[in-house]
Amino acid sequence: MLNRDSPARLLPTFVTLLVIGVLLMTIDVRLEGKGVVEVVRSGAQAIIAPLQEAASLLVNPAADMFDSLTHVASLREENIALRAELAEAEADLVAVQDQLALLALLEQLYELDSAGPELGQTVANVIGKVDAAFVVDKGTNDGVVVGQPVIDTNGYVVGTVRTVTSGSATIVPITTGRNGLTVLVNAQVGTLTPQVNTSEMRLLIGDAREPVLQGDRVVTSAGSTSYPAGLPVGVVIADAAPESNSLAASVEPYVNTDTLRLVVILAWPPTPVTAGTDETVVVEATTTTTTEDATSTTTPENEG
Repeated sequence: MLNRDSPARLLPTFVTLLVIGVLLMTIDVRLEGKGVVEVVRSGAQAIIAPLQEAASLLVNPAADMFDSLTHVASLREENIALRAELAEAEADLVAVQDQLALLALLEQLYELDSAGPELGQTVANVIGKVDAAFVVDKGTNDGVVVGQPVIDTNGYVVGTVRTVTSGSATIVPITTGRNGLTVLVNAQVGTLTPQVNTSEMRLLIGDAREPVLQGDRVVTSAGSTSYPAGLPVGVVIADAAPESNSLAASVEPYVNTDTLRLVVILAWPPTPVTAGTDETVVVEATTTTTTEDATSTTTPENEG
């Protein structure tokens, strides 16, 4: 016997089954033949992908920074190694320069035409400094005496021997000595004197006939009592014209005594009596100048 309430109970069951059927049909359409596991995996991938991008934005810069730091450390190590190699190369270069200077000296010693091939020459090493002077490793045992002129390996004037011992000598440069130096520039004889607190020297020509120009060579005059004629001394720094028959100019010496390593001491004068004309002084490498006034110039008492 059927209960009157049976139709009312079957209706919810029917609706539930209908909804389940529709859901299954929808899932089946969306799967399009794919399995449930694959659908779940795709959904999980869709959720995780943004998280992976966010992680990449955070992790990749950190990794790049770590790689950069590693690269910088490697570069520093390479830089230190290169600096060490550079220091060794510089030391080797200094040694080579010393050898080249010695070779150039040996090649040039017998080509000092102004000093004359008959002059004795003593090569000495600079071993120290004393105030404004410097000390070399040759003395009376090597034939060095007080007053002898000193040049560098290029033949440029350096100074004179002030004191001497058996194994050493003290050299006073022309830039710090108290005495003047008789020189020839532009066929005119003048006196070159040192200046205080500067490497420049002062050129004074008492009977100037022509101006001196920037770049004019200054050489020792045959009127000098301390140097052979024609040794290069320096170069005129700026143009200067005579004023009331006198001329004053600044001269930059060729030699920087702070960088000297080797010097040449000349056994001069070769005889007690010295010649005194400027007729054979070479002002330029290929020019010989003769002057009538040069032989009549009076040498200053303090000339060095």
